[in-house]
Amino acid sequence: MPATVQKISNAVADEDYDAVMDLLRADWFPLIAVHSDELRSLLRDMPPSDLQSRPLLGFAYGLSFYGLPHHRLRSARILVSVLRAAHGRKRELPAIDRALIRASEAVAYRLIGRPRLGLRSARAAVRALDGLSEDQREEVGDIPRIYSQIGTSFYCAGNVEEALGTFVKGYAEALPERPHNGFGNISMLAGIHAFRGDMGLAAQYAELAREDCWTEIQRSMYSGTFYRLAEAMIALERFDSTSAREHLASMVHDRDTIEFWAEIAIVEAWTKLVDGRPGEAIARLDAFVTRRGAEGRSVGARHRLAGVRGVIHLALGDPHAAWAALRRDLGSGADAHIQRARVALVLGRIDVALDESRRSVVAGLTSRSEAERLTIELAALLRTAPSTRTARLALHLAAVLEHTGQRLALALIPRADLERVRRALGDVGREDLVQNVPVRSLLLSWDDQTSLTEREAVVLDELVHTSSIKVLASTLYVSSNTVKSQVRSIYRKLGVTNRADAIAVARGRGLLRDDDLSPLRPRDSRSNATDRS
Repeated sequence: MPATVQKISNAVADEDYDAVMDLLRADWFPLIAVHSDELRSLLRDMPPSDLQSRPLLGFAYGLSFYGLPHHRLRSARILVSVLRAAHGRKRELPAIDRALIRASEAVAYRLIGRPRLGLRSARAAVRALDGLSEDQREEVGDIPRIYSQIGTSFYCAGNVEEALGTFVKGYAEALPERPHNGFGNISMLAGIHAFRGDMGLAAQYAELAREDCWTEIQRSMYSGTFYRLAEAMIALERFDSTSAREHLASMVHDRDTIEFWAEIAIVEAWTKLVDGRPGEAIARLDAFVTRRGAEGRSVGARHRLAGVRGVIHLALGDPHAAWAALRRDLGSGADAHIQRARVALVLGRIDVALDESRRSVVAGLTSRSEAERLTIELAALLRTAPSTRTARLALHLAAVLEHTGQRLALALIPRADLERVRRALGDVGREDLVQNVPVRSLLLSWDDQTSLTEREAVVLDELVHTSSIKVLASTLYVSSNTVKSQVRSIYRKLGVTNRADAIAVARGRGLLRDDDLSPLRPRDSRSNATDRS
């Protein structure tokens, strides 16, 4: 590669820009990724008109600034300028240049934080690459890496299925005897499958990434980020936080500039959770967000981090904060329903947990989401008594865990629920799924006896408005002695001795109907109060 840089230097000095473009085509992304400083120095004295009339040179120059934390705005300005100049001229360019320009457009939109705007370019780049003849492919030295960058643009835009297909194409283009330039595709495939909960597939790609044809530099630098995250998550499914920390520590990157910062933050947080250190997990997560500035505070970033943030709050014993984070950041999709179901389960709101779980049943749930949904629903049903329904659900959960290789989903319910789920798996002959894995709840232990009954929750709501036992009894159509008994039970479960403390504790736990956690309150069926009393 240094020889290529020298050839580019000589060609620039001779103002032979066609030769510069030939050299860029042969080693496009490696030059930009590894030799951006040299490229920037060589291209900065070129007239702007030459950069804009030769889009490959303009994109190379613009991308060379992106690795400088305080010069990203300049990178964005140059890239936008080149994009505008290149618009409408693409059909005049050779097929190879069109493929590289379209791929670079997708990368440019991704790097300026607008990946969805690059979807059209990414799709056009894939079509252009797919349509190259064998002779044209020989002219481009790094087609696997180009596919890898396009796939990453799909992934960052949220089009995960298109990303996976593109990475598969990229690895297929690598020569079997010299597959070194296909590593980025293998790394991304391993990491994405791990995030989705397909641990068997993640393990297969991780095993490929460990082969001797790859180097430790590849496994630790930018291209190996998702490989290391995959290895960490595979270890966490075994509750092996030590190995997870080792893989995270092996990554060499700039936390201020790496685009996969949110994924890194999520896996670091899970590692702290498995370590039993939720306080450190939330502190580390917040520090990462602060470090990324406006990007870390963006709607998209908050959405990506909301799930793990909610679990951390539950591990800290604060379901109110968990619910607030989910309500603020996660929206209303299937994953939001699953996370809310978990909070409801922790608070003993079985009806809400089951309702949220069932509302999350949609086509296209990832394996991870499905395992968590089934675990929560089974735990909620087992709060009553085992039945034919719970046995079938246990078999369904067992099949998902076995097929995907997941175990962590079992740890995301309260300890008492986990014990019941383990017994249910044993009752259907699948105790083998947890025999060799130290599955333990990551959530703060709650005494099942502290969960309020629906009737007690209704009394608690009315207790906010009056301290009069007679008024309560009249409102709820029951006797004063019944109300006294229910109030004593509420005080005992909340660990208080008076009405003011009961209201304060209930509000802190999100148990009051007029709080932000109102969706977790019992249905107020006053018309049926007599029947339930």
